[in-house]
Amino acid sequence: MSEQVAFQHIKKTSLIGSRIKKPDAPAKAIGKTRYINDMVLPQMLYGKILHAGRTHAEIVSIDTSEAEKLPGVHLVITAQDTPDLKLGFVKDNAPLKDRVRCERDEVAAVAAESDAIAAKALKLIKVTYKDLPPVYTIEDGLKDGAPVIQDRFPDNKSLSFEFTHGDMAEAEQKSDIILDDVFNVHYVTHCCMGTSCAIADFDHNGKLTIYSQTQYPYNYKMDLAPALGIDPGDIRVIQPPTGGSFGAKLDVYPFEPVAAILAQKTGRPVKILFDREEEFINSPTRQPARMHLRTGCTSDGILTFRAADVLMDNGAYTSWGPTVPVIMMRTVSGHYRVPVVDFKGQAVYTNNAYAGSFRGYGNVQMTYATAQHMDMLAEKLDMDPIEFRLKNAQKSGEVTPQKSFLRECALAECLTTAAEASDYVNKLNKYTAERAQEGRYKRGIGLASSIHNAGGAKIHKSDGCGTILKMDDYARVTVITGASEIGQGIDAVIAQIVAEELGVPTEHVTL
Repeated sequence: MSEQVAFQHIKKTSLIGSRIKKPDAPAKAIGKTRYINDMVLPQMLYGKILHAGRTHAEIVSIDTSEAEKLPGVHLVITAQDTPDLKLGFVKDNAPLKDRVRCERDEVAAVAAESDAIAAKALKLIKVTYKDLPPVYTIEDGLKDGAPVIQDRFPDNKSLSFEFTHGDMAEAEQKSDIILDDVFNVHYVTHCCMGTSCAIADFDHNGKLTIYSQTQYPYNYKMDLAPALGIDPGDIRVIQPPTGGSFGAKLDVYPFEPVAAILAQKTGRPVKILFDREEEFINSPTRQPARMHLRTGCTSDGILTFRAADVLMDNGAYTSWGPTVPVIMMRTVSGHYRVPVVDFKGQAVYTNNAYAGSFRGYGNVQMTYATAQHMDMLAEKLDMDPIEFRLKNAQKSGEVTPQKSFLRECALAECLTTAAEASDYVNKLNKYTAERAQEGRYKRGIGLASSIHNAGGAKIHKSDGCGTILKMDDYARVTVITGASEIGQGIDAVIAQIVAEELGVPTEHVTL
């Protein structure tokens, strides 16, 4: 009987590309979504972290005695109370610090009965510092004799990436025009609606359950475990609805193992939640970068080469930020036919805030530079910017210098369609004439495009987003997946795919 019911429900349909309701939208619209900020566990304590508030210093002494006496305080910890274990991409970042390398450094932490008591306790902790010479710029970090930020990297050079394809000397000889320019990008913060938060809870068997906003749950435990010295199999990660990420929730940050350490030592759940000021000061950023770009072309507008030398402000620790040259290296030639490519990327330690992943993941920065170079070359050639792009646009079936196979590439069609829809040619001529006239305000029209690489299998040997499907007798499907809904609508897309393949309504698919 149950098989007959299931069979009657299954109808082949066509859903891919159609507009469907976003599964989580109604609950969000009426305020029913329960974010991690809203969660309260039984007997839960509240954690707060004392941040250094200075950029480079030795910690001479820490006196926590007054904070420990405050009623409602259960525990105060410093680096001396935590295992000598590190987190981060190159394991250079301790949850609590014995030396200050940037303003956000975690010096001590408190667990108390309320957030207000914990905040009051922080003010009672007395720390004596000995300030050290700081490094605030990439250039200063690379100078001979510069203060060393991380002892393992005495030259202040963190991760580096290089890629070369083709004969650069020959390409330069073939070039009639060569542009040589430097482009700079600055810090940007994610500013998610939901601020950073974690809740840690150990059971009687010593196994950890951590509620996290991570966008990478299965790899998250792999990165968290070494920072705590426990087996990844003893960690359960629960991912409540996330109030935005944009890359900010990709890594493990010190406040998360600190919450776990406080929970382990007190025997009670501990929640650490940043307020907006803490979020701005202590959350990851897009890293500043200096991009030295050289591009060549022939007199008839055919690209001959592109060389990029990128220096990035790593900050004091290595999170995911310094890995963005992996994407920059692939987008330096964009989706244009660039026969010769030379790319160098170097992350440099400074005493600034350390950078994490940020939407676009290097693509935005590199495209910002290369798109301008395309316009500048077109201007040198006295050629329409779209015509110049069309001359060099890659097509379906081509292979990039980075060995990316473009199975489908409709760049030319995209450019011409956008130009027609925006009345680009007429506006370009009109605005160009206007700029020659007197007046305060000028208008312009621009056109740019980009290509993006995605997927983490080449980094972690796993994308971390496998999928398991369960179907009951009534054609209701439960999807278990590592793909995280962080506002981009992935749950709706997965529901469409599953419904399409199994022939069930999207309403029957639950993630």
